[in-house]
Amino acid sequence: MPITEFASLQFKAARSLAEPDILALFQKLSAWQSECSGYPLLFFTNPKAPSEIHLITGWESVEAHETWILGERNQELLRVFMPFINILGMVHLDIDFERIPKDAESMTCLKFEEGVGVQVAKAIGGDFRWAEIGQNLQDGCHGVYIFTQPGNTTGLDIEPTMYMELQRVHL
Repeated sequence: MPITEFASLQFKAARSLAEPDILALFQKLSAWQSECSGYPLLFFTNPKAPSEIHLITGWESVEAHETWILGERNQELLRVFMPFINILGMVHLDIDFERIPKDAESMTCLKFEEGVGVQVAKAIGGDFRWAEIGQNLQDGCHGVYIFTQPGNTTGLDIEPTMYMELQRVHL
């Protein structure tokens, strides 16, 4: 089963995708990483935090992604992106990336602390058109993430530690 990478980046100063040079770098990232992983990169922004950009993509395994991270192309991208962005975080999730709708123009991302995954899954039940729930696969970090269509998170009795409404960005 493929896994899902969820990465959060933040533009430095007043930088943005509106700059042609930065847009070209993100297009290169998308092409190179998709070529390596075999999966498309989906880019999203958070309207409440416009300096942030989030990417969601698939990998065959954590090890496959780690090989990319250490590889020459990714290291080159990290060097050229360094003046423009900060990496806020990245997680590998036990969500089959094939199950995330590639045509979603918006989605909600929630994070819950470890140990509430079963409760959250029961609470959501069949009330969503789509919802993917997965745990962080990194050792010692087992937060639960949910990606779902926007507006259907009412009724959860458990308070998330992170809540973001994400809007799709097409490069």
